[in-house]
Amino acid sequence: MIELHDLEQDALTEIFNIGVGIAADALYQMVGEQVPLSVPVVELTSHNAARTRHLDQGHRSLYAIRQTYCGEITTDAVLMFPEESSAALVRMMVGGDLPQDELAGVTNDALGELGNIILNAVISELASALAMRLEGSLPEVSIVNSEAIFDQPGGHGDHASESPVLVLMIDFELSTQRAQGYLAFMLDTASTENLVGRLTQYVNVS
Repeated sequence: MIELHDLEQDALTEIFNIGVGIAADALYQMVGEQVPLSVPVVELTSHNAARTRHLDQGHRSLYAIRQTYCGEITTDAVLMFPEESSAALVRMMVGGDLPQDELAGVTNDALGELGNIILNAVISELASALAMRLEGSLPEVSIVNSEAIFDQPGGHGDHASESPVLVLMIDFELSTQRAQGYLAFMLDTASTENLVGRLTQYVNVS
């Protein structure tokens, strides 16, 4: 299993914090409300360890917003929220005046837009900092359980339990409640090696 050294870990955390900050600014412009976001954990681990450590809480249901990025690295990026947090996030995106019976009809579009903002901000900052070019697909929204999150169709490469995955935990401080999101970048071995190589160059130059 490829591991990050401390300096690479710190650099990656800094890059992702900047990207999430850009996403927070974009959300403020959209919803007119400050949405403090933080990235307390960045971890390069395996599918099995990530599922157990971050997601596997009673096989709960998750909203998954998925985009594929290709270039020097290829990754399936998945932003996940526990299903019970989705209503607060959707109301943040569409406003609090929408009647409850209409909320379900706009959930996928609202979460897709939220995911698009966060994923693209984070990936763009990563690509810029590490001098990589990456192109992404449109977001796809689905409901899955934590056991199946890394086994959805449309992915790439080997999704075995020990395949690499880069995990971020993101805290959303909303006016009504705190919602925690999870952002996972599913990688194959070649992409992981390329990412770590770019990080090593970045650390040595910085």
